[in-house]
Amino acid sequence: MQQFISTNKLYITGSETDAHTVSIETVTTVLTGIQKTAYLLASAQLKQPLQKRFTLNKDIKKRYALQCGLPAQGSYVIPIAQLSSGGLFDDHDVLADMNALFDAISTHCAEKLQQLIPDSYFCEKVLREVLRFLPKAGSSWGMRFQHGDCAEVTLNSHAVRSVESWLIRPEEQDAVMTVTGELIRIDFSKNSVTLLYPPNKRELECSYIRDYEDAMIENKRELIQVTGRFTLDEHGHPKSLTDVTRIEPIDLSPMEFDYLELNGRVLRFSTKLIVEPFLDEETSQLLVIEDDALGIHVYAQNREILVDELIAELFFLWDEYAQEDSEKLTTKAQLLKDALLEKCNVGERSHA
Repeated sequence: MQQFISTNKLYITGSETDAHTVSIETVTTVLTGIQKTAYLLASAQLKQPLQKRFTLNKDIKKRYALQCGLPAQGSYVIPIAQLSSGGLFDDHDVLADMNALFDAISTHCAEKLQQLIPDSYFCEKVLREVLRFLPKAGSSWGMRFQHGDCAEVTLNSHAVRSVESWLIRPEEQDAVMTVTGELIRIDFSKNSVTLLYPPNKRELECSYIRDYEDAMIENKRELIQVTGRFTLDEHGHPKSLTDVTRIEPIDLSPMEFDYLELNGRVLRFSTKLIVEPFLDEETSQLLVIEDDALGIHVYAQNREILVDELIAELFFLWDEYAQEDSEKLTTKAQLLKDALLEKCNVGERSHA
C-alpha cells in the first residue's frame, strides 16, 4: 500500500468553521474544483493539442488524481497529495503549479499567470474553473493553500475580481453587466441559453462556452445570473449578451463580515455584521441589502459590487454621523450615531 505523505494543505476558514464543521457543499465544491484545476494545469504542461471542446486525457486523469488525507486540527485543514502511478511527466509537481496559480491570483499578477500557463486556451479554461470554487463576496468561508514550505496563499472574495478581470478584454470592461432571469431554454447546438428577462418579459438569448453547461443543466427553470458583454435595445434593455464570463444561480445567501476595509481604514464590528440580500421587486435585477438600525440601503447587479456599495455606505455613515457632535444631530440621526458606535469601531489596517 502506498503511504500517504503530504506537505500540502488546504485550509477552509471563516465563520462557517466556528462549530468545527464545514458544509458538505463547500468542501465538495472546493475539492472538486481543485481536482479539475489540477487536471487542466497538467494538460497545459503536456501541451495537449487544441480542440473545439476540451476532453480530459485518461492518462492525465490517472496520473494527476489528488488524494485527501484525514482533516487536521485547525480552521478546517485538509492534507492533499499527488499520488502518481508512474509514467510520462511523473516528476511534474502539479500542486506546485496550483500554488503558483493561487499566488498569481491573490497578488493579481498577470505576469506570473502568463509564465505559468502561456497557452491562452488552457489559461482561460483554468481561470473559468477556478472562478467556480472561489469564495464569493460576503461568504461565511474563505480558503488558504500551502505547498510544502512555501508561504500560505490566501484566496478571498477579492480573488474573484482578479480572475474576472483577466477573462474580460480591457476594452470591454465598461460594457460588462450582470443580468438576472429565469433559465427557460438551452440550445446545445448553438451554444446559447435563453433567459426570461423580468423587466420587459422578453426572452434574452446569450451565447456561452461549453464549460457552463453542467451548471445550467443543474439549475434549469431557476433564476440565474449571467455576466458578460452586452448590447442594448432602444429602451436601454439588454438584447444580447456575448463573451460570457460567468453563469451561476442567483445567490441570495446571507453575507457575513467581521470587518470591512476602505483605503487603509478598517471598520470592525463588535458582533458579526450579517445582512441578507434580496431581489428588488420592480425589476428583479438588483440585489438589495438593508439594515434600518444602521441606516443601510444599498443595491447592485451582483454580490461583488454590492459589497463595494456596502463598504462605501458604512464608511460614509460612520464619518457623517458617528463622528458628528451630538448637538448638531436630530433625534433620528442621534439614534443612528448610537447604533453605529455600538456596532462599529474604525482603526488603521494592520501591516503585520
